[in-house]
Amino acid sequence: MSSKRERDQKRKLQHFLNDLALLGSLQGFKYFQPWLRGKEELLLTVVNEDLGWRSPGFLVSRASSCSSSSSCNSSDVSPSSSAPSVDSGGSSPLPGERPPRPRDHQPHAHKTQPQTARDPSTEEHLLPASPSEREIAVPEVNCTLFLLAGYVKYGRPHAWIRSNHERLVNIGGTDSMVKDTPMKLKSISDWQTRGIRVWDVVSELVCLCTVPSPSNPFALDTRYIESLPLPDRFLVTGALLNFLEMYVVYGNRDELHYDKVVEEVKPLRRLHVQSLLELQRRRESSGSARSPTGPNASGDE
Repeated sequence: MSSKRERDQKRKLQHFLNDLALLGSLQGFKYFQPWLRGKEELLLTVVNEDLGWRSPGFLVSRASSCSSSSSCNSSDVSPSSSAPSVDSGGSSPLPGERPPRPRDHQPHAHKTQPQTARDPSTEEHLLPASPSEREIAVPEVNCTLFLLAGYVKYGRPHAWIRSNHERLVNIGGTDSMVKDTPMKLKSISDWQTRGIRVWDVVSELVCLCTVPSPSNPFALDTRYIESLPLPDRFLVTGALLNFLEMYVVYGNRDELHYDKVVEEVKPLRRLHVQSLLELQRRRESSGSARSPTGPNASGDE
């Protein structure tokens, strides 16, 4: 019986890792941005405050951070782009954007949420394979960085805060201990009893962290997507469509944002088809312009 349960848990974890890999290949979400790092780890940035900022001109979309243990009040930084930076200096502001304020500038105190408090007695030794002290990724402004992982050795997913932890939790210990203590999320706590998928964890992080709490944590950054070059737009919309349709089929229909995700699919599908048709027309016109005039110009003998 135990061996069957172990096989079921391994299969369940593998499904989660497959979801993790799929999510890590996407871009274009409004409130978060994933960055796949290895087959067991994903860095996730979640927006602290929805300031109504416009899309960046980067290959990755707007998104960023917030831990699932606080309601994010105003952040210690101003709006910026989404993918984590790998240098300690952060990223330069986009043209027309305000430069980021220093990271140690914290104009407001932040509340913690009891439902996401950690339980050091049971989880403080579940360290990530990538310790926080060796973390090279730096979150963008107005963002908090998380590590979401499904390590085979632990047999279940876990999430760790990688930045702004002082505004999300309030426990004793050193800074590295706080960062390397798994978050206590409801979605992860239900792992053994429910069919939890990666979108359950992501939506919990977004809804707990982004202020105001979005009605649809999987809302798309349409302006950014439409600004992509045509080939990229076709690929990005196709990948997003695949993910959201998977959520529509397998997601929890009792979630308040489920219907919002369904509504998001229709315009995305329309944009994907339009991109495909435009790409085909462009290729046809390009091909006809290069076609030589002569006996071989047509298929006739």
